[in-house]
Amino acid sequence: MNLHIHIGTNLEYFNLLNEWFLLSTGKTDREIASFFMQNFPGELAETISPQYEVNFMAIRELKKKFWPEVFSKIDGIYYGSDNCEYLIPYKHEVEKAIEKLREFDKKYPPHKVRVFTLVTPYVGNKMLEKLEESLAYLNQLNIKNPIEVVVNDFWVLRLINTKYPNLKISFGRLIHKLLKTPLIDTYGYEVHPSWELIKNKSSQEIETMKKEIIKWQLKFYASSEVNLEIYQNFLNKYSIQRVALDYMEKREDLYSSLLKPLPDEWKKEEQWALWIDLYYPWALVFTGRLCDTSAIENPARWYYATDDICPRTCNRYDVSYKIKTVWYHLLQRWNAAYRSELNLDYLRDAFLQNKNNRIIFAPFITV
Repeated sequence: MNLHIHIGTNLEYFNLLNEWFLLSTGKTDREIASFFMQNFPGELAETISPQYEVNFMAIRELKKKFWPEVFSKIDGIYYGSDNCEYLIPYKHEVEKAIEKLREFDKKYPPHKVRVFTLVTPYVGNKMLEKLEESLAYLNQLNIKNPIEVVVNDFWVLRLINTKYPNLKISFGRLIHKLLKTPLIDTYGYEVHPSWELIKNKSSQEIETMKKEIIKWQLKFYASSEVNLEIYQNFLNKYSIQRVALDYMEKREDLYSSLLKPLPDEWKKEEQWALWIDLYYPWALVFTGRLCDTSAIENPARWYYATDDICPRTCNRYDVSYKIKTVWYHLLQRWNAAYRSELNLDYLRDAFLQNKNNRIIFAPFITV
């Protein structure tokens, strides 16, 4: 298992990473909080964003689950947003990000050339040209590790396959489906079979039926589209072996279900069906073209989708949902909502022992 850091398009995050503030490494909580409040007010609204609490708790959870110096072995950086086309890094931003990655490589052990991964969203015609400029630049780079691109759009997949052969593709968390709604709790789920099923049944038979229903529901919750053989054959067609999943508590079977031998025709050395990028600690709940965050400055975006290029309002504001939640936060940034998932006890050893799997840690929701 490898650890990669996911940071947003805003290059300020790279500056924070290079000063170790982003990961709270070697800093006290008071020092971190003071730094952000003085130098990074974009993360603050009326009160401190819930992202700070989740950030601190996730860092402690990673250190507890693995080892105290877990951030001394960062293997790569994921850069960009996966669900807003207006957060696609422009070419000059990608160039600057590569410079800052090289600075990070030199500054922090193990002082190696780390993997650079560009994260891309679903893209409309207006921003596709901007994305192509960034892809063309990355495609011609001559560096030790292959540049990777996370795709969340089938047209972007085709584009890279036909025009940018030097880029290595992985499947993002938006391009395949996984049940993540906060309205469903996979444990303690109350089952209500229909009257047609339970009439003329004894109470014992009804309880047995409920347990069987729950068993199949849990199996469904612990699966995604990439579990399907037809989907894996599609990935094989495009030589894609890495897929992204959100980390979800109480879904331990979700990740282990992908750890099975490859079909003979794949002819790979690794004995796993797929390599997994596990995004932690923010799981994506929904996304769309309407954007409550950008509507702060342009109210029209509350009501209908526009093709006007957004000024990236989300770099300056959070929208937090003031609803009662238990054990997690629900937060919106730009056109997507996220729920926090912190407890790593549901990761099985089989996932951790695969050297090709990755935990993609996002200290903050990536904007």
